[in-house]
Amino acid sequence: MTATLKHGRTLIWVAALAATGAGMYYWGRRSGAETPPPALAAASAGDAAPSKAGAAPAASAAIARYDAGTARPLPPVDSPLRLVLPELQRRAATEPAAACRLAAEMEYCDGLRMRLAGAENNLDMFERQLERMPQDTQPQREQRQRMAESYQTMTDRLLTQSEHCAQVPPISAEQRAAYWRRAALAGQPAAMRHYASGNAFRYQELLDNLPGLATYRGEAESIARTAAQRGDARMLAALAYAYSPQRDGMRRGFLGQVVRSNAVESLALFLQLRDGLPAQDSDGPEAAPGGPGARGPRGGRFNSREMLDSQIRALTRDLSPEQVSQARERAAERAQSWSPPTAPAPPAAPGGAPSNTPPMFLMQGGFVPDVQRQECEGAG
Repeated sequence: MTATLKHGRTLIWVAALAATGAGMYYWGRRSGAETPPPALAAASAGDAAPSKAGAAPAASAAIARYDAGTARPLPPVDSPLRLVLPELQRRAATEPAAACRLAAEMEYCDGLRMRLAGAENNLDMFERQLERMPQDTQPQREQRQRMAESYQTMTDRLLTQSEHCAQVPPISAEQRAAYWRRAALAGQPAAMRHYASGNAFRYQELLDNLPGLATYRGEAESIARTAAQRGDARMLAALAYAYSPQRDGMRRGFLGQVVRSNAVESLALFLQLRDGLPAQDSDGPEAAPGGPGARGPRGGRFNSREMLDSQIRALTRDLSPEQVSQARERAAERAQSWSPPTAPAPPAAPGGAPSNTPPMFLMQGGFVPDVQRQECEGAG
């Protein structure tokens, strides 16, 4: 084992222990079980009553409209979490942005812990791979050195990022989802998108939060529709795919498991999205977000208009002329009564630096990316 990799192994263990050490910082269990304020309780509904096939889903529950302009500033994102945690926990009880930020911070730290554990688990395999590499020639030795340096750079980056979470133990999956829910029910746009899409629930923790999933099942559609009505293009797309009968041939996300298949509603939403496409996503070789060669979340190049047209053609083919007309009328009415669909601007990097990520109006399959910590303070 090289000295560099030995050093990396030691640092990974130190960082992992510092990030997860129990008792280094007290975290009250009370926060996860708190109920939303009375004004928000109406937004938590039970299972919706069955509706007629093709009928528009019931009206969304009353969720307050969040005003980012009147919200108090949150602590800087690059502040060590242990220093701002008491303030965020205190403010999360009454401030939607703080609840969103607290949930996002804990989710961010959980992700770092998993990546640190993965780096440690893969280290032995990487060392064996280096040992098997030939070193007979100078180019071979240089290639081996580059691989070792690349791995060390990756671990160094993880260790630097993990300093943000040092001395802050994790909270339960139930507590974290409860913070997302609280912010969503208070109308915070980023939290509404994250919670309604199901991103607040992690596959590796599903059995740890069955009560939270049961609550989510009864209110996710209502929150998603409210976000879509307020102009969240990604939530509009997620709903369009969730309602589509073609979802049965795909891996359904949480929202797709909550709502009932409704081809007319799906077509209406896809028509709304197509009519709301920004110019750069509409036509021609520049159509992919970010310009030529832009790629979706899994690397495939796509064009938003082509993606929507494909869904519209498939749904139109399977519906009667009367149903297609109904969907078009529904989309036309909402063009007047709903806010125009827009995608959230890429969040600024910590420290206020502008993001180098191009805005992406839609993502393939209605995919909704995770909310970043910086997004909790803005308008969504």
